[in-house]
Amino acid sequence: MPGKSLHVRKGDRVEVIAGNYRGARGQVLRAIPSRRRVVVDGVNMRKRHQRPSPQNPEGGIVTFEAPIDASNVLLVCPHCDEAARAGRRRDPDGTVERICKKCGEPIPTP
Repeated sequence: MPGKSLHVRKGDRVEVIAGNYRGARGQVLRAIPSRRRVVVDGVNMRKRHQRPSPQNPEGGIVTFEAPIDASNVLLVCPHCDEAARAGRRRDPDGTVERICKKCGEPIPTP
């Protein structure tokens, strides 16, 4: 589905606002815009039993982060250190930057 975009990107610091991990903060490891999901470091941990394979000769139980819906996370502003919605502002030279809706400061691109 082309044309999809999310309010967060890979490398952004986010806070979970809904679900079992509410209040947890972490970095976005992966964004999946076509499914509107993000993978956040240390959030939504799952366990999978794996057979021994060439990549994992021991096998055993592997713990990993599963994707969560992008609507359940808010961007954390690096200036005010609060979870806030992100807006967009177009500069006079035509570039678009994200801004914090609470303090109005621009949010740098990771």
